[in-house]
Amino acid sequence: MTKKLFIANPNSTNSEMDSKQIINNVELTDSQRDELTSQFAELVVDNMDTKDLVRYAIDGMIEYFNEGSLDELREEINTFDETLFDELVDNVTNETVLDINNNGGQF
Repeated sequence: MTKKLFIANPNSTNSEMDSKQIINNVELTDSQRDELTSQFAELVVDNMDTKDLVRYAIDGMIEYFNEGSLDELREEINTFDETLFDELVDNVTNETVLDINNNGGQF
C-alpha cells in the first residue's frame, strides 16, 4: 500500500488542489508516528459530540471485556460491585415482563 502525505505546496496558486503537494512513501520514526497518531486522534475527538464519545467509550469497553474469558469478566464485574455479576446474569438469562402500562405492574 502506498502511503500519501499532503503538505503545503510552496508554489501554489489559489486552487485548493494546487495548494497541497503529495508525498508518497513517507518514512517516519516510531516517535514521529506516535506524534502523528496523537495529533490525528485529538482532531477526531475534538470533532465528536458527547453522544459520540460515550458510544465510542462503550464500544471500546465492550470489545475489551469480550477479549477475556467469562471468569475474567466476572472478576472485573465483581471488582466493580460484588453483587452485580449475579444480577446481570439474571438480567440476560430471564425473560423480563414488560410493564406496557407503566403502572408498576398493577393492572
